[in-house]
Amino acid sequence: MRRFSQRATLTLSVLVLIAHCAELPCSYGQTRSPRLEAVDESEKQVNRLERRPTAQIEISSSHGDGLSFTTGRVSVAAMLPVDPPKRMLLIKPAFAAYQLDSPSDTPSRLYSAGVNTMWLERLNDDIALTVAVNPSVSGDDHEFGRRVRVFAMGAVAWNCIPEELRLTAGAAWLGRRDIGVVPAAGLEWTPDDDWNVSLILPRPKVSRRLTQTEESESWLYVAGALNGGTFDVQRSDGTADELSLREFQTTIGIDLKNERFGRGFCEVGAGFGRELQFEGSQEVAEFGPGVVLRIGFTR
Repeated sequence: MRRFSQRATLTLSVLVLIAHCAELPCSYGQTRSPRLEAVDESEKQVNRLERRPTAQIEISSSHGDGLSFTTGRVSVAAMLPVDPPKRMLLIKPAFAAYQLDSPSDTPSRLYSAGVNTMWLERLNDDIALTVAVNPSVSGDDHEFGRRVRVFAMGAVAWNCIPEELRLTAGAAWLGRRDIGVVPAAGLEWTPDDDWNVSLILPRPKVSRRLTQTEESESWLYVAGALNGGTFDVQRSDGTADELSLREFQTTIGIDLKNERFGRGFCEVGAGFGRELQFEGSQEVAEFGPGVVLRIGFTR
């Protein structure tokens, strides 16, 4: 597999410093399809986010059966003090660089950039509304910025058993060619302080707390995700096309949280249903399972 070039590495390093650029993913339509943010979790973070933005760096890779891609992503999330905790506005710009290695006629480098805007409103003590819009551009060295794609999501959450069971109903338009609308629905069950069962599509996640101190805690989790996105690319013959990359992932990971130093995670797993699709020529290349590795840090 090809390695990141010095130019790509330098670009990513500079962006880490100046980007104001944090899983959310990421845009919903691109790699690490966006997680449905829990309103209650946003409320827990609102005071911290009002004091300062939180920056995130994430590196992930998927290798196997002829298709390999590595992603570096930087982002920043800031909560605007509209009327917390009743009304909150989350702004999250992000930039990602991809290194792609495949036997198909694909570019070796891809990029994506977007700004996720999420409105969170508590309608009453038990019901909350979440609406998100994420315009983004994605492509290779030649076609990056050719067109704007928009991810949009709306969901309603109902705390049917306060602090224990929440039901969510909604849908998301991913703004990508290979997949259109997906459900943003399911349930989140917290039987006690050590367990969290979030069966909310498109990213289900089951977490178990391992340790806890006054300043830190660690969690073990199993999660699923839809990976990939649609990019504007130039073929080897000079024609413009749209390339869609798709992968379904299942991973197991460790999440470490510390009040002073931030949050870090590491996960490993497998990718299935891996596919490359060209819109113009209707070419489809399918690949076998791959090994997935992802690490990230939020501060």
